[in-house]
Amino acid sequence: MTSEAVDDVTVSAPQLGKTVALACWTLIGAWRDAEAGIALATWWTSPTYLMATQGMEKLTELGRSTNMVLTTRQAPNPRIILKNGGVIEGRSWEIPANLYGPTVGRIACDEFGYLTTEAYTVLRSRVAETRVHGAGFMRFTGNVGEVGGEAENIFRHAQSGAPGWACRTWTWKDRAEAGPCVCEGGGPIVVSLEEESVRRHAPTCERGLYLSQLMDVKARMSDLHFRQLYGAEWLDWSSLPAYTFDRSVHVTKDVVEQESLGLDLSCDFNVDPMCWIIGQHNATEAWDLDEIVLPGGATTQMACQEFLRRHPGSWTRELNVYGDASGNARGTKSPESDYSIMRRVIGEKWAQLRFNVPTKNPPVMMRLNSVNAMLKNAAGKVRYYVSPKCQKLATDLARVALKPGTREIDKSNKSLTHASDAAGYRIVMLFPVQSEGGPLYAAASVADANFDAGVGSMGF
Repeated sequence: MTSEAVDDVTVSAPQLGKTVALACWTLIGAWRDAEAGIALATWWTSPTYLMATQGMEKLTELGRSTNMVLTTRQAPNPRIILKNGGVIEGRSWEIPANLYGPTVGRIACDEFGYLTTEAYTVLRSRVAETRVHGAGFMRFTGNVGEVGGEAENIFRHAQSGAPGWACRTWTWKDRAEAGPCVCEGGGPIVVSLEEESVRRHAPTCERGLYLSQLMDVKARMSDLHFRQLYGAEWLDWSSLPAYTFDRSVHVTKDVVEQESLGLDLSCDFNVDPMCWIIGQHNATEAWDLDEIVLPGGATTQMACQEFLRRHPGSWTRELNVYGDASGNARGTKSPESDYSIMRRVIGEKWAQLRFNVPTKNPPVMMRLNSVNAMLKNAAGKVRYYVSPKCQKLATDLARVALKPGTREIDKSNKSLTHASDAAGYRIVMLFPVQSEGGPLYAAASVADANFDAGVGSMGF
């Protein structure tokens, strides 16, 4: 906040106060500009209109607590007028072309990890004239964004020591070190995520409590994802979506069906091939027992019949269905959706048939993060195993790649991706990756409502 650089970048882990710090800079800057006779608005910018509105609410709260605010409004664009005439306006860069217009005094970019090249170009143009007169400051704060994207380009430029630029990173270690520690008298101050080190903190120690909570988060995330989000590192995750998969570790004959647990059935409805994965899970682990792969224009009815051939039915065990949200839609050739067909055909034999399908699929990266965290989390624990019967799935996990330079799955090989897609739909519903606001993706309201999933453990 005290940096005098014209352009300043802060890349931060979650819950370190980056938005509050940016809000303080914005309020103080707008106030000082007004006192200096600069009759230009200060902009608070965010990726979406909702986020911009939330940021302006935080600004209003802080401004009123210091008696700086005269009036506010929320529409058509959020605006705060300070008592000395300073003006702060909220903007989003969802449609960059809408940002063209008047010169701006200074700009705060919240969640800049989502900043696009087009949006940055437009925002930069708003302060170009102001900079001729020694103003036009810009501040960028946020989590790590897309590797190779505009946000990383901005950070790398600032990191290079370019004139007028400054940058820093705030990680979980900074947050831990800033937390009061009451353990100093009993030994060295410990800032480590090793279980033994965390336990050395007293139960009343704020630092120890934060580290303990972070240990739980780390256990739910892959190592690279944890380093990126909480270590504020720009990491190249290579070209493999399932980068934590190791065939020698995850494919094992020890995967066997447990009669004390229900079955999971996760579905991808591609017609060539159609892939369904049969598995089980408990409270902390998941495993895949078998796969149904039907090539050559397969139908949902055919897949249902094949499943019943292998698992004829039960009146006491649960069958939990997961899968692609598009299976809820009716096709032009049938009045029934894929899941309606499953309910009609399989439901005749399985009395306890539960559908755990969202109305909309989660973003692909959320699904991949959940799968990687289960294959091997940041603490090195494996919680997801695959039977040798799942040859198609194992091949997918080993070979499916990303499009070069993107975080999009390469679908060019028609024989790949469908089995891993099916398996991923289940994992992201059962074990969503955690973030600062809770799960990145929550299960549908009907999912897992009555599960008793902690009966057994694979015990690997």
